Amino acid sequence: MAKTTTNKAAKAPAKKAAVKPAKAAAKPVAEKKACAKACAKPAAEKKAPAKKAAPKAAAPKKVAVEFVADCPLATTVSVAGSFNNWAVDQIMLKKDKKTGLWTAKFTLPAGDYEYKFVCDGKNWDAGDNKIKHV
Repeated sequence: MAKTTTNKAAKAPAKKAAVKPAKAAAKPVAEKKACAKACAKPAAEKKAPAKKAAPKAAAPKKVAVEFVADCPLATTVSVAGSFNNWAVDQIMLKKDKKTGLWTAKFTLPAGDYEYKFVCDGKNWDAGDNKIKHV
């Protein structure tokens, strides 16, 4: 009978060749020191007291405004002006049954506004724009 010899190296798992990925190029020593100085905080350094936040700009003050129109024959009355991009159908006035006057109350930021009343959705006040100082 033939004697077979086993090779121990064959039975043992083959050692893998150590392949290490190439390291990124190291920063020069002088650059590392400069970064360390810039980033490091001295141990004795105290935190500066927190600054108080600057006061926020106050929102413009809104003022209650009342518009009154005397349009006795109108079935609808609205107000259009620089405060609502001259939209005819945004702010509708209500008719007071006792006085016959049309009124609307709402708030606007302080300022000067031009406006006109519009009766029945198409009949604008004649003449120059009215001015409302709020």
